[in-house]
Amino acid sequence: MSDPSLTSADFPAFFKGLWGKSPFPWQNKLAEQVMTESVDAWPEAITLPTASGKTACLDIALFALAAQAERQDEGLTLSAPRRIFFVVDRRVIVDEAFHRASCLASKLKLAQDGILKRVADRLRRLAGRDDEPPLACFQLRGGIYRDDAWARSPIQPTIVCSTVDQVGSRLLFRAYGRSFKAWHLQAGLVGNDSLILLDEAHCAQPFMQTLQSVARYRQWSESALPSPFRLVVMTATPPEGVVRFPDAATERANRSHPELKRRIEASKPCRLEVAAKAHGRDAAKVNQALAQQLVADANRLVEAWDASTPADDLFSDTGAPAVSIFCNRVDTARRAHALLAQQHGDRAILLTGRMRPIDRDDTLAGPLAELSADNSERRRLDRPWFVVSTQTLEVGANLDFDLMVSECADLSALRQRFGRLNRMGRLVDTHGVICVRADQQEADSDADPVYGNALSATWIWLQAQRDDRGLVDFGISAFERFDQSDLASLATHGLHAPVMLPAHLDALVQTAPVPCPSPEISLFLHGPQAGPADVQVCWRADLQLDLAQPDALEADWIEAVAACPPSPGELMPVPFAAFRRWLAGESNDADRGDVEGAAPEPEPEPTERRHDRVVLRWCGLEDSTLVTDQTAIRPGDVIVVPAVLKGWESFGHVPNGAPADLGDRANRKARATAILRLHPGILAEWPDTWAEIDPTPKAAVLALLKESGHRLDEDPDAFIDALKDALQMLSQDAGAPQWLAELGDALVRDPRLSRCVTRYGSDGLILKGSRRFPISSETRSSFSHEDDSTASGSVSRPVPLSTHLNGVRDFAKRFTGHLPRLLAQDIQLAAWLHDLGKADPRFQALLQGGNPWMRGELLAKSANLPQGRRALDQALKTSGYPRNGRHELLSVRLAASAPALLADAHDPDLVLHLIASHHGHCRPFAPVVEDTEPCKVTIEHAGQTLTASSATGLERIDSGVADRFWRLVRRYGWWGLAELESMMMLSDHRRSEWEGRN
Repeated sequence: MSDPSLTSADFPAFFKGLWGKSPFPWQNKLAEQVMTESVDAWPEAITLPTASGKTACLDIALFALAAQAERQDEGLTLSAPRRIFFVVDRRVIVDEAFHRASCLASKLKLAQDGILKRVADRLRRLAGRDDEPPLACFQLRGGIYRDDAWARSPIQPTIVCSTVDQVGSRLLFRAYGRSFKAWHLQAGLVGNDSLILLDEAHCAQPFMQTLQSVARYRQWSESALPSPFRLVVMTATPPEGVVRFPDAATERANRSHPELKRRIEASKPCRLEVAAKAHGRDAAKVNQALAQQLVADANRLVEAWDASTPADDLFSDTGAPAVSIFCNRVDTARRAHALLAQQHGDRAILLTGRMRPIDRDDTLAGPLAELSADNSERRRLDRPWFVVSTQTLEVGANLDFDLMVSECADLSALRQRFGRLNRMGRLVDTHGVICVRADQQEADSDADPVYGNALSATWIWLQAQRDDRGLVDFGISAFERFDQSDLASLATHGLHAPVMLPAHLDALVQTAPVPCPSPEISLFLHGPQAGPADVQVCWRADLQLDLAQPDALEADWIEAVAACPPSPGELMPVPFAAFRRWLAGESNDADRGDVEGAAPEPEPEPTERRHDRVVLRWCGLEDSTLVTDQTAIRPGDVIVVPAVLKGWESFGHVPNGAPADLGDRANRKARATAILRLHPGILAEWPDTWAEIDPTPKAAVLALLKESGHRLDEDPDAFIDALKDALQMLSQDAGAPQWLAELGDALVRDPRLSRCVTRYGSDGLILKGSRRFPISSETRSSFSHEDDSTASGSVSRPVPLSTHLNGVRDFAKRFTGHLPRLLAQDIQLAAWLHDLGKADPRFQALLQGGNPWMRGELLAKSANLPQGRRALDQALKTSGYPRNGRHELLSVRLAASAPALLADAHDPDLVLHLIASHHGHCRPFAPVVEDTEPCKVTIEHAGQTLTASSATGLERIDSGVADRFWRLVRRYGWWGLAELESMMMLSDHRRSEWEGRN
């Protein structure tokens, strides 16, 4: 019996199957509205108050997508996007949305029957295979070089929770922290088949305008692709002229719903206070005085709370209070936290956007787990908790507080903050305080660096709204009596984005090489006042700082970092100018807020470089470089800093006791391969408080490490046995961190451990598991080597060239099934021809370790290709293959040498371009290859004899490569061509991944 169609009438059952309760009226209505065959059924703006359950838009979008499985079966284009982006303008990702997406993915994957199983099966059909997960979900918290976990498949239903910088930079062909080789791939996936839910869009007006421009420009082509693209803004103050949701009838239904009614009508009285001592030009003194006032107000609220609860009421429904303190600047938050920590110890917690995600996740999953809104109905704390935060907690964190103190901000920010006070409308007596600096009370006060003149205007307006008790009610219903257009004047008005012109897109679409000048995309993301994007910084304890040999230092560092590439969880977002000042040796005393796109900070003055501050700009094995000059740092860079240089105390917040080097733990959290680095610098950060045995696991590993230099060579079997014993101790040590014990257990059980141990640096060992490590396939990270010279060596056994070409074509068939038939056939043909250039005999020799005398079947990949930089250089010399050789350029010449191969192509230009660009080049110009001793290459393929010279000449301006690129851009559009390229590239990546795994 065939599966019956899904309709809007099935949505309530789907929702209840997921969450065990019925949807709110607005959720039912929106599901009914979007269950049509047009992406335009989504409203342009959703204007719901805080705590209305807006993240359920993810459920609705996914349900609407599943309902269209029949359209794919019938060869029709889907109108429901496969990729759903939930975007905010904060440095730290929306935890509430990602948590919901993760639960969605897990419940659908495990569903065995009923409506959840029906939806899951339909999503699997859309993903192309029954063994794929129904839903993949990811957080993009910074650009990781070649971390393509979210971009593994162009047809996989996916939810991505991210920020304006991360999504916007990808959409505009300049993905922060990524190699240029992947820019167009990411743009093709964000700019097509996508629903972008922009939360609190009034805070991100420039990006909203840019997205609206992109939606229009996607149609500017001769043959626009039929993939959907839709922007939906979620804000209480949407722009004029947009279609809004909900309508009046749905709003009335919401108000009559018991749960929503309670949240909407909850009263949140606030007292207004002036920090009399917080004034002047000395930022440090002002922030300290303000912090003291905020802490004093918080303590007074707690005293009043305690006084209202009878002392003998040991089983009070409310218990001790959870208190939130909001600060406008990171420095103020740090100072307030320090004061509270002195008074309340570990019951004082600091949350800022300048934290490493692992540290922040530990905090949210540990001390703050009890403060989750999901637990607030049954919460009973034994002592008060104090959470100090910046703007990062305004959006997305699903926390519910009993008391709140906030530094005065603009009205929209204050409403967001107080949305976290009694978020669930509990029957508790909540109170708040809004505190203003003494020099920001008057209308003629200096403009605030974060909120401009809106801060003073908001304070003056609040004073006029006090009731006869001197209080202002920040409850949702209390604000309904005001004209919302009048309140809009009290919000910080971000400047408009520059008008996006076709000339801007013609420059941005050029990714290899990037033209000069090239548009500064931060202006389109945050407006003309925007500063550069943050850099992402991590620390490694195994990087030795020997400045006497800079060339050797670079090679050692790249080798060490490549052994365990940076993962999202260990990266701290650091303002661009702040990092450059630190690298230049200047003090880092800028007093700034904690939002993306803030006004730029002062740049460091040009000085002689600090020879003691050296960092690694991580761009993969081939393109990473040592940096000592601050001017070499670029927005969005991923920077690796030796732990001995510290710096975290200037950039952000690292909790007490947290190690500097989180590399192994972050890799365990993000990737599917067990990696453990054993190095004296890393082991020094392991705790000394483990099991009371002698020797401790740490001591045993240190002793082995000291002996590894000779024992690994002289008696490798005995050394491996001793290593297994130490790992066994580690895995069974009750005092060891869970992630470390899991790594030890996985490695000691590895049957090929003897092959997994290699030296790196002068005194380190790297243990890389040979088996896949248990990790959720929906959320894992993946590091792709496919665009490196060493990619052809990422297998354990040889892969014949014909096998690889056929395999890539098979993936292309799967990934292009939703495209018009002729376009799909062209991509499949390009996949079948893309690596012909590997027939170059010198490349074949390179695959054999540089041995030019090896013969046999043509290979695409081999385990004998050297992986280290020094070994690869030597193999290149021996084989004669050019150091900067590009096999894809030769593939173009070979394919063009046999017209019969291209005779069946619908668009031969497209086929040749996809071959040329599948490693990220030729957009628009081909790279120069210094082939001083070219050779003639011949290969038999599909019954044809293909012949071409390895000196392709495609780097010439008149070669036709650039002309072909521009013809295709006009034919398919800026994002349309990128979508076709992404299908070709991902077919190659996934086939290579399969070959490496099998």
